[in-house]
Amino acid sequence: MKKQVKIFVAVLFFVLGIALLCYGLLVHVTDITAMENNVETVLTKNEPEMIKLASIGGVKRDESGWINQTFAVGEKPPETCAT
Repeated sequence: MKKQVKIFVAVLFFVLGIALLCYGLLVHVTDITAMENNVETVLTKNEPEMIKLASIGGVKRDESGWINQTFAVGEKPPETCAT
């Protein structure tokens, strides 16, 4: 009986871990606006990518609260921080 409980608890923690990983990957995304062929486009970016873009000046927030990409779609992002 003890062995069955240990296996059940281990499987339960494994399933819970997988569920939390999926939650983290699916929920931690945000929409940003970018220019593509002179047309404003909405892109979905994940959190690690947004952190990288924010640290090098690739995104900024406008007056209305939207996050805008500072470079056009298809262009290379800045490689280093502007400061």
